[in-house]
Amino acid sequence: MPDRPLRKITPSEHRVMPWKNGLGTTREIAIDPPGASMTDAALRWRLSIADVEQSGPFSAFPGIDRTIMVIKGLGMVLTVAGRPPWRLDKCFVPYEFSGDAATECELIDGPIQDFNLMINRSLLSARTEVRELSRAEMIPLTGAICILHLLAGDTALRWRSAEEQSSAGDTIVLSSAPQETLEVIPRSTAFLVMIGMHAP
Repeated sequence: MPDRPLRKITPSEHRVMPWKNGLGTTREIAIDPPGASMTDAALRWRLSIADVEQSGPFSAFPGIDRTIMVIKGLGMVLTVAGRPPWRLDKCFVPYEFSGDAATECELIDGPIQDFNLMINRSLLSARTEVRELSRAEMIPLTGAICILHLLAGDTALRWRSAEEQSSAGDTIVLSSAPQETLEVIPRSTAFLVMIGMHAP
């Protein structure tokens, strides 16, 4: 968990690193605990953006539940062992699957970027949604950890006594309590990813 109840992460803070299988690169937005790696038993969650430039296999992550969505490009077809192929050809549509399963990616037409949440299923469960914001809203927070990532637009986020002005690419990590709400005041139409995490 972050040391502060509200933490803002800007794109300049992302860490660029190679994929586990060496076939691409990922920009790590945040990881808990800080400084952990995907092989650490103490890993709780990681949020990242991947640049996918070629079709091929995904890295395996035993014990990890994954949520992925396309945020740029024409999409991909994922074939996850035990499931029929799934076409992700619309931006901002989350897809959940197990990191244990063998997974193949086939690009539809050129490189893409995808947004990734990975959580240690023995420690956490998560619910992900994308909200389109065109007016001020009070949004209920779900989970002891709430992550908000601004995909597009600009907005002000007000929570408890704190306010953050956020632009596309910014991420806010909150340590929330039950029945808390977040006030969102868009300055343009915004697409906001909300991730609420709980003990399993």
